Amino acid sequence: MRFSVIIPAYNAREVLERTVRSALAQTFDDFEVIISDDGSSDDTLVLAEELAARDSRVKILTGLNGGCSVARNRGFEVASGEFCVLLDAEDMLKPQYLATMSAFIDARPGYDVYSCNGDRLMAGGRTEPFFSGPEYARETTWKLDDLIPVDRIFIMAAVRRDTHRRVGGFRSDLRYAEDYDFWLRALASGARHRFTPESLGTYVESAGGKSKNRIPHAQAQIRIFEGLSAIPELNDEQRALCARKLEGLRTRIERIKLETRLQAGEYEGARSAYRKVSDAYLSKPLYALGWIAMMVSPRLYARLFAARDATRSAS
Repeated sequence: MRFSVIIPAYNAREVLERTVRSALAQTFDDFEVIISDDGSSDDTLVLAEELAARDSRVKILTGLNGGCSVARNRGFEVASGEFCVLLDAEDMLKPQYLATMSAFIDARPGYDVYSCNGDRLMAGGRTEPFFSGPEYARETTWKLDDLIPVDRIFIMAAVRRDTHRRVGGFRSDLRYAEDYDFWLRALASGARHRFTPESLGTYVESAGGKSKNRIPHAQAQIRIFEGLSAIPELNDEQRALCARKLEGLRTRIERIKLETRLQAGEYEGARSAYRKVSDAYLSKPLYALGWIAMMVSPRLYARLFAARDATRSAS
């Protein structure tokens, strides 16, 4: 079999059917869909069984709740496909995903991870490219040095099943950024990656998504890069990149804490704290505008920050 689409699902009753339908609607035939129920307490498993009864391509797994990594690993263990496609329970594949990815693999054989671009569906219904910029407008290969500064691999990637086994699967002790950790460890172990700029999936933003928990997400990445930097295979330049990444993550946490204090009406020491977290702002013009607002009044900065978040949520 060419592909196994693996869907980890925990209390996903409201979104799972849409996701499975997107997988079954492929214009390519040689695949299976594996729903890996992660000990859901709602009717996710009941729905999964109904979906499997309607279509023989759907397989069901279930086990004790252990997190997304455990559910994904469970799916890989029983997968029949040469490649496994990662699909979270709230996201969707576009109908041409498997056909396009299969042709891409045939045209560029020998890689271990094949990734694409996709759309980000915002809570208000607006869509935007998941990755934007000239580096994502062309076919390319991401190496470890490219991935340490920023995760460039869209979650809906096709991973060679043997690569998952060789790398040791997804880390079960991570509840955040476990896919980023997997890409890093895979490339550090010698796996090869290839990217197509085709937009082949839809990532659904949700108010309660894991990525919204910014401090735990950054703390998980600190653990990831502390572990990565200790791998003997890394060279001095890669260790330096890890050190810069760790410094940036720690600064990001301080920025988040500052913004949280401001939203709570705690303004003492805000100006000096803002100065110390300048590196956490990727946009220097945005940081400069914030600095002007902060110099006028930390209250003004807090109001502007709240207005920005409200606008993002509404979109």
